[in-house]
This record gives sequence, structure tokens and C-alpha cells, in this order.
Amino acid sequence: MSNKTLVDTQEELNRLIENLKKEDVIALDTEFHGEKRYWPELFLIQFAGRNGPVAVDPLGIEDLSPISELLEAEVPIKVIHSARNDIDVLMHHLDIVFSSVFDTQLAAAFLGYELQISLYNLVRTECGKAPQKGHTLSDWSIRPLSNEQIEYALNDVRYLLSIYRNQMKKLKSTGRLNWYTEQAESLTFPSTYEIPLKKIFQRVRSTGKISNSRLPVLWALVQWREKIAEKLNKPRNYIVRDHILGAITAMAPEKTSSLSRLRGISSGFINKWGSEMLAVIREARINPPENIPDIPKYHSKPGISARRDILRIFLKQESNRLGISPALLLSSDMMDALAKHPPGSEEDFSTIPGLSGWRREVLGDDLISLLEGKLALSLKQGRRPGLKFVKVEE
Repeated sequence: MSNKTLVDTQEELNRLIENLKKEDVIALDTEFHGEKRYWPELFLIQFAGRNGPVAVDPLGIEDLSPISELLEAEVPIKVIHSARNDIDVLMHHLDIVFSSVFDTQLAAAFLGYELQISLYNLVRTECGKAPQKGHTLSDWSIRPLSNEQIEYALNDVRYLLSIYRNQMKKLKSTGRLNWYTEQAESLTFPSTYEIPLKKIFQRVRSTGKISNSRLPVLWALVQWREKIAEKLNKPRNYIVRDHILGAITAMAPEKTSSLSRLRGISSGFINKWGSEMLAVIREARINPPENIPDIPKYHSKPGISARRDILRIFLKQESNRLGISPALLLSSDMMDALAKHPPGSEEDFSTIPGLSGWRREVLGDDLISLLEGKLALSLKQGRRPGLKFVKVEE
């Protein structure tokens, strides 16, 4: 492998990838911009193997298929910190499906760290190093890249293999490797990175008073905005913001003059998109779109607030006992589901998304007992006073 830290020719890339294919495990990271675009633009790819870190400039290389072959292969394992963004960018840019990913941020959450621990803090804790800061907001599109930028980028992969080896040892010794593997499985599923239009629809609906009769219009407008944003490669809020889209839905105007009465809508938007948007609204009224997402209806059993409080205490204690990030142990969505619709049986418990598998193994019996009223909160006295859960006598 060349000693160059920046690969920017086809010949150098081909040689680099041939060497990386011989590795069992490699580190991977990217630099991209996504703030002003629908699809993030890729500007740098960093690798590290046994010969150290190296960066690849994708702007100067015509054929990136060798990288595609490497990332789609079962071997080597690709070690990434906070892998979802990098996988998403590379999947779209290279049109690939990843194989064999290890996420050091997710693994850290099984080993006592917070769920969103930064790479900087993980490197400092695990490796005793303090990587260079200062280029977090760099413009990676400008060429040539400075030596300082390249060094900053290389630090994002420089320590990952050491962290990976340490984490694998700890996951195995604590019996948590299977837990991590189960949780990480979806990282390579293409469905994980599909645009969440259903959630966007529900989010927009929550921005205003939109009646059920207007939901077909809202669903049509959400899909229309998404197509325009993708076509122009602009963020959806660049086309129209959520709360404005919600207000337009509630009004369901028939004329462009009606649009001008809404605060936050510019004359430029009306001139550019007004007629097209009105056509979408008319069509949705005449021929309502199919597969309109459901809006959750909460007919919950009483005691939601009390269940939330007791679940927070239970989660804090179990998180401390297990040394697992509380946000990983039970997400806010899971907490809400348990508080609003407490399972009446083990079968009900297993139907709540995410509460099967390793979470059922770790929390299941005690969590079910808690929600069935078979565990009570007690205030301990003595040398170590505090709260504890005790079984309730029949």
C-alpha cells in the first residue's frame, strides 16, 4: 500500500482496495454535506487497516466500483462509529447493500456508555487519546483539501480498530455479544433507510388542526412535496415547511388568492408552486389517495402518568444494574406504548415492537410483574437507603 494519506487516482484506489480486501476487519468513515440537499453529497471516504488510515477523494476518481465490491463483501467486517448516516450516504451514492458492519457507538451503549456517545469521547476514554478538533464544520466540497482537514478526517478511523477489539472482548466476556448482534442486524437492511413518509405525515398532521376529512389531502401533499424535494435535490422544508403544509391542508384552498392569506407563504412560492399544489388538492378531493397512514388513536387504560413515573424509576435502576444505556434498554416509544397500553399477558408483551429478543430476556419477567402490579416500590433504610422494587405478596 502507498504511504500517501490521500488517494485521488484510479490506480491508487484499485491498489488500496486490493489490499483492504485481504483484511479481516477495516475501519470506515465518510465526510458529506446534507444540510441543503435532499440527498447528501459525498466528499471523502476514510479507511483504516493494518497499514494505517487513508482517505479517498471520490470527486477525483471516475470508477468507484472497487469500493462497492469491498463494502458489499462479507469480509472484511466494516467498523463504523454511529454507522447509520455513513451507510445511508454510501448506499445511495454507490447503489449498494452493505454486509458485515460493526457499530462502535451501538456496542458502547451495551457496555455502559450513553447511547449517543461521540467518537471523540469514546476515543478519549478507551484509547487515552484526544483527537484533533476544529474541522467539524469544514466545507469538504472545496479542493484542494488542507493537510489539517485530511488529518482530522483520518482521526475518525485511526482508533476504530483498537476500540473494536476492546469492545469485542468486553461483549464476549459479559455475554452480551448476541444482544449486540441482534440489535445491530437491521443496520444493513435497505428498509432501515427508506424515507419515513408515514412519520412525516403524522408529524405534519400534528402541526395544526387537521380534520380526518382532510387527511387524504394531507397525504397527497406530503407525497407531492417529497417528489419535488427529491427532484430538485433540496430539503423538504426548502419546498414548504411542515407547519405551512399543515395550514394549507386545513384550509384546502381552491384558488391561489386564498394561499396568499396564509402567513409564511411567499409570493415566490405561490408563483412557482401554487397552481400545481392546488391541482394536487383538487385531485385528492375527487380521487382520495390509497394507503393513507393511520393516525394513532389512544384509548388508553387509566393511570398513564403513574405508569410512566414507575417505568422511569424501573428503567433507571435496571440501567444501573446492567450497565446498559437506558435509551437503548427502553426507547421513549417503548415507554409510551407500555404506559398507554400495558400488556395484560406475556403474549401481549411480545407484540410491542422491540420488546422481544434480548430485551425480553433482560427485562421481561420483572417488567411484566411490574405492570401487573406484582412489584412494588419500597424505600430502603439503613446504611444504603434508597428505592427498591419488592414482590407484592398475594
